[in-house]
Amino acid sequence: MPCPEKFRETLVQHNIPQEIISRIHQGFEDLVSSSPKKKKALFFKRATDILCENCDIDAVHSLYERNACCKGGAREKASKQFAAKYAGLSLYERIKHIEEVPNMGSAVLEADGVIRVNAVYYKVGEQFACACSNYNKSGFQENVRKDYCYCCAGHFLHHYQIMLGVKLKTLEIVSSPLDSHGKEPCVIRFAIQ
Repeated sequence: MPCPEKFRETLVQHNIPQEIISRIHQGFEDLVSSSPKKKKALFFKRATDILCENCDIDAVHSLYERNACCKGGAREKASKQFAAKYAGLSLYERIKHIEEVPNMGSAVLEADGVIRVNAVYYKVGEQFACACSNYNKSGFQENVRKDYCYCCAGHFLHHYQIMLGVKLKTLEIVSSPLDSHGKEPCVIRFAIQ
């Protein structure tokens, strides 16, 4: 989940033009991590729309990947323990064991060598829900572009590289609850570099 403070820094680090940064922040100048979820959800939807309409899409995806949450702490420790435990197995065998690690989804090595991650399958009633704390339980109803989900992809990218011992690149967000009104789960594809 991008936090507004880190997101602001990343916009500058990615050389987003000041006029675009100003448009993104207009009306949200006081937004911080402790702001209400619905306000943060509206801000990030707006930021994603503005960035995708005005910037190179690869740069936008990179910017969101850099804002990924939960890269350290207990989750990184679990990723390193997984890597040590399964170091002697083939990539295919390690991938089969990923679902043993909490919050890491499940993965499949496709015939073309791409790793397909069934990342998040939270449901609220009959609908899939987004894991991002900016959107889950916020009451936000609008469609959000899948481009925002590169943030979540950054989380999985970081941990899968540790667990599998390979360099990865996000290929695509296949599906997301955010852009499907909860009809589809969070699925991401990564290429092995």
